[in-house]
Amino acid sequence: MASALASRLLRVFLPALAFFATASLLEASTNSAWYARTWQSEEGLPNNTIQGVAQTPDGYLWLGTPSGLVRFDGTHFDDFSPTNFIAPPNRGTVVMLRSRRGALWLALDRGAVVCLDGSASRSFAENLPNSNPYNLAEDIEGTLWISYRDGTVYRISQGNVSSCSKQDGMPEGREACALTSDNKGRIWLMKNGRLGLLRGGAFQVLHKFEQQPASLAAARNGGVWLCVGYQLYRVEESGETHQLGPLPAARPGTYANVLLEDSEGALWIGTSFSGLFRYSPAGFESVPTSHQEIVCLAQDKEGNLWVGTTGGGLNRVRRRAIALEGPNSGLPFAAVQSICEDASGTIWAATQNGSLVRRDGERWNPIPPGPGWPGEASCVTAGPQGSVWIGTHMNGLFYWRAGSFVPWGEPGLLRTQTIHTLLVSRKGDVWVGEELPARIDRIRDGKITSFDLPRDSRVLRAMAEDMDGNIWAGTSKGILFRISGEQLVQATPRPPRDLASIRCVAATADGSVWLGYAGWGIGRLKGGKYAEVRMASGLYDDYISHIVADNHGWLWFGANRGLFKVRQKELEDVLEGRASRVRSIHYGLGEGLPSLQGNFGDSPDVLRSSDGRLWLPMRTALAVVDPEKLGENPDPPATLLNRITVDERTVASYGGVLPIPPSQTNLMMGEFNLRLPPEHKHLEIEFAAPNFTEPENIQVRYRLVGYDETWQEPESGKARVAKYQRLGARSYRFEAVACNQAGAWSPVGATFSIIVEPFFWQTWWFRAAALAAFTLSLVALVRYLSFRRLHRRLAVLEAQAALHRERTRIAKDIHDDLGANLTQIALLGELAHQDRAEPDKAGERLGRISSTARQAIKSLDEIVWAVNPRNDTLAHLIDYAGQFAIDYSRLAGLRCRLDLPEQTPVRELSTDLRHNIFLVIKEALNNIVKHARASEVWFRARTGDEALEIIIEDNGCGFERAPDNALSDGLRNMRQRLADIGGECRVESKPGAGTRVTLHLPWPPN
Repeated sequence: MASALASRLLRVFLPALAFFATASLLEASTNSAWYARTWQSEEGLPNNTIQGVAQTPDGYLWLGTPSGLVRFDGTHFDDFSPTNFIAPPNRGTVVMLRSRRGALWLALDRGAVVCLDGSASRSFAENLPNSNPYNLAEDIEGTLWISYRDGTVYRISQGNVSSCSKQDGMPEGREACALTSDNKGRIWLMKNGRLGLLRGGAFQVLHKFEQQPASLAAARNGGVWLCVGYQLYRVEESGETHQLGPLPAARPGTYANVLLEDSEGALWIGTSFSGLFRYSPAGFESVPTSHQEIVCLAQDKEGNLWVGTTGGGLNRVRRRAIALEGPNSGLPFAAVQSICEDASGTIWAATQNGSLVRRDGERWNPIPPGPGWPGEASCVTAGPQGSVWIGTHMNGLFYWRAGSFVPWGEPGLLRTQTIHTLLVSRKGDVWVGEELPARIDRIRDGKITSFDLPRDSRVLRAMAEDMDGNIWAGTSKGILFRISGEQLVQATPRPPRDLASIRCVAATADGSVWLGYAGWGIGRLKGGKYAEVRMASGLYDDYISHIVADNHGWLWFGANRGLFKVRQKELEDVLEGRASRVRSIHYGLGEGLPSLQGNFGDSPDVLRSSDGRLWLPMRTALAVVDPEKLGENPDPPATLLNRITVDERTVASYGGVLPIPPSQTNLMMGEFNLRLPPEHKHLEIEFAAPNFTEPENIQVRYRLVGYDETWQEPESGKARVAKYQRLGARSYRFEAVACNQAGAWSPVGATFSIIVEPFFWQTWWFRAAALAAFTLSLVALVRYLSFRRLHRRLAVLEAQAALHRERTRIAKDIHDDLGANLTQIALLGELAHQDRAEPDKAGERLGRISSTARQAIKSLDEIVWAVNPRNDTLAHLIDYAGQFAIDYSRLAGLRCRLDLPEQTPVRELSTDLRHNIFLVIKEALNNIVKHARASEVWFRARTGDEALEIIIEDNGCGFERAPDNALSDGLRNMRQRLADIGGECRVESKPGAGTRVTLHLPWPPN
């Protein structure tokens, strides 16, 4: 049973013990006036030992490590390691110095010295000792002085290396020599306890000290700072020495590794075993760092102090502007839920465990329960004449005045004993928010006036008074009330079905009322108009627990994700539609703060004290912000191009102080044109905005003019890469700008031009040729179509002409043959009628009529045969002509022999061809009958692949040459007819040997 009880006790108390232990550790790390942010290998640092730190004019911070040279822009580390091509490989940087002209001097491991100046570089290794360097210093003439751990000192002047000897006034001994140059560019040294100054080309000893490890640093007002062993001195130009006291070192054997005077005139001392110290007229103070061995110090142009440690990484030291207070500051519980400041400047608070505390000096003192004070405080607010009103969880309302606590009012005046909100108006009225039943009470001149709230309003969490004296109250259900005069009205700006819990209410001097929601960001009521801003518009968090304005135009917010601020003007621009986004400045790791979360539930929940500080309760500590210490850098960061990659191949890179291989373009050279081939697939542009004060709050944007319609923002807050897929052939201009914490954008950022070369089909000459070809093709097409239309028209006209000719021929044939025969028949008929008295004559004429009629019928048959399209074949022509030859020869008493092909080829012949061929055959037969005096006629037809040949031959008398008479006209007509249809008519004859007529007709093309 005892074991079970102990187990239950452990389960109850162990979480509380763990919470208090965490809070104690948290406060122990945040109660110093200084804080150090650390970068180590987990953040990308290649080596946790930093042996040199320097900032070049472009804004980059350069770090010397045993692994080589590193460049830092506040968010990313880039390993440069120039030793691979300007010095022996695998040599780490031991000492680093920025020259007066901005060049970077690197003293490498085992002797070599490198000067990096813009895009140029020089390496010095000959005539230098093979020893580790110790110090670097540059005089007014640009000569570099190098001391080594073996006690030697060398100088590099105008590219020449020489050693310093005893003739130069150099003290003897093998101890390392400390070097520095003062504000006039003169070289000081400390060796073997002797402090010397270079005058007239030789060192003059000004003072002798005990022989111990020593360090030197230039003093802004002349002379040097000197630390010998534990003792710190200030040495004037005259040699006068002032002892300032011993270092408060915690470990024996500690000595100063490095000294640095900052821009405020304070001296920073990095020691071998006891960490970092700061000396000012107020004395020495220890400053926390990540490691106790400090080897190098530097201050950037933003005022940050950079500390290089041996194994502890890189530290950035700044004065703390946001402090976290908890149990180590006297708070009985880390989470504060209500806070106020009374008329005397004393700050009161109620913690989440019900304790009432007040701040005396720099510590919180709990007020224990006792006579007049039952305890269990829930909220506090300051009243007039130094009074403080305290609400409790179970004991009603109290007020403190003149050193005593007094319960307010008679029992029963307040319906509930649990109070979550208090407010004292400018008129002196005290407004009280009761829990159950929910109502708001106003106490004026000792009298109470109550305003009942609807039952479903839930807990009243926050109250505020606007500039017109109206009281605003918000509940956990999301309902907003306004009390004007004696009237309470519901003023919830959101629809009933879309409510979000109201965590806080704040009023600003411009008449605005600001609402902090759980999940809906912030809302603003002003002039009867309401609008909201959320994370989609740049707000850092949508769960807002606290809102308070400082004296510099910023609204500060405590939220689930921590502490941040937004400039009120930017919020107004977005709320009124003049802008689309706000810039949220988050304070977390960069200010040495752990993860924080706002604490809410009671009011007043935040405080802007009379000294301008802001007090915001968080769940693990009370955050105290001093806006004056934060400051605002008016100069925006420079935006620099780092690297341009095309298809994973670097085509240009920014060298800074680093030389670049000749195959690459140096982006340091300023404006340049980048030409891309048309077949490129991917373009990446890396750029940077070096900033070291609040790098996580630097905003960058970029655009590719000619491609992007608006400014683009990187996908991640720290990313500085613009990516583009294949770009079309044209000219572009890349621009990148950055904005600092104060909202100032760089007027001119990183910029360069891009020219994407076209494919050959995108060139002007190809387009001109294509246009010309298209035009010619169009002209050819139009011409072709026109000619085709013309040919069709001509074909139609030719067809019409052929038809006209055919009709004319038919008419002629009818007129000449049929008409003549019919006329003859008519004449013979009339003559026969006249010869009726003479039967013989009449009979003769009737016989002629009959013969002429048969001739007319035959002519008509020939005309019909020639016209009928069914006869437009070679077979019909040969058959008809052969039959005509037989019939015609028989009537003339001649014997006709036919020689025709057994199988006539299938060929079509036009009516015109058939008609002309037939007329020639008919004319040839007619000539035989009339003139040849033949007894036989041969009619032959031959068909081949190329022509038709018809031969008409007789055995008549023949002739030697054609007579010049009608027969000659017939032969000419035959030849002409064949020639008209593309053929040939040959006549061969000899007297007594007959006549042969050959008709040769080549086949017309298909």
